[in-house]
Amino acid sequence: MAKVQTKEEEIIPEQVKMEKEKKIKKSSKASEKTFLETIAGIGPTTRKRLEDAGYGSKEAIALATRSQLTDISGIAEKTASLLIREARARFDLGLKKATTYEEAAKTRVKLTSSSKAFDDLLGGGFETGSITELAGENGCGKTQIAHQLAINCVKYLDLDVIWIDTEGTFRFNRIVQIAKASEIDPEKVLARITVGRAYNSEHQMALTEEALTMVPNVGLIIVDSLMSHFRSEFAGRATLAERQQLIGKHLSFISKQAEILNCVGIVTNQVAAKPDAMFFGDPNKPVGGNVVGHTVTTRLMIRKGKATKRTATLTKNPELPDGKIEFAITSEGVRDHIK
Repeated sequence: MAKVQTKEEEIIPEQVKMEKEKKIKKSSKASEKTFLETIAGIGPTTRKRLEDAGYGSKEAIALATRSQLTDISGIAEKTASLLIREARARFDLGLKKATTYEEAAKTRVKLTSSSKAFDDLLGGGFETGSITELAGENGCGKTQIAHQLAINCVKYLDLDVIWIDTEGTFRFNRIVQIAKASEIDPEKVLARITVGRAYNSEHQMALTEEALTMVPNVGLIIVDSLMSHFRSEFAGRATLAERQQLIGKHLSFISKQAEILNCVGIVTNQVAAKPDAMFFGDPNKPVGGNVVGHTVTTRLMIRKGKATKRTATLTKNPELPDGKIEFAITSEGVRDHIK
């Protein structure tokens, strides 16, 4: 004779099922926690202050200093140190054997410029994991190169682009024109470019940090141009030290992000006349001083020639010899110069 279940026995399996569902939901919710929510001692108010200032991710905190975190959130230096240490441990920013750099080098990718001569000058193209500076006079083609690289990043790397525009030079019509010539859907390219129009140096730095926390799959960071706001806002020798400190901070952040995210960093830069080079050498030099020169990995001087002709001179790279090539900027974008 079969045993008849009591009402209590019928309810128990349902309770067990509900308890299991609660545990699953709780586990799922825990896995969705942000980095700051997983750190004991960081309350909601402190967390919000850090997140609003752009320090919500383990990447941003790993690259921060104690003073930055304490000034923003008011936490003690000891807490800031623990927070930074934990972020660096999770992001693997500690000491490493030199052999690991060989493995890292294998992950580096070259982004084509769409000119073979230009790519050959750079050992195959613009390398991920570092900053390349494009310096030159107004109208030489720095922004045109940036437009081409943005399209190539989407087409060949299938990654997103961050464009910090300080002079209003980003042109979506130009993206459409070059994209069509490059045989890629312009709408697809435009959808994967995040543009930030910066109106002063502080805004420029903030937008860069904000964009890098928003865009998930970054293949290219462009700042066009790097020095425009800094030059106009910090005039005279009295403000030089402060200006250089801020530029160094800005470039250092971009450089670290380019390395960590393994993406291409591009900064365009203005030039100033060198009175002592009237008869010998290049009469122009990139602005920004040694801070810029030391931080960028690769420095290219771009010059305008007749019609579509341009020249690119490599003056700094730790692995490549200095060199000079000719290329062209046409209605279709960056191309080889046909003599």
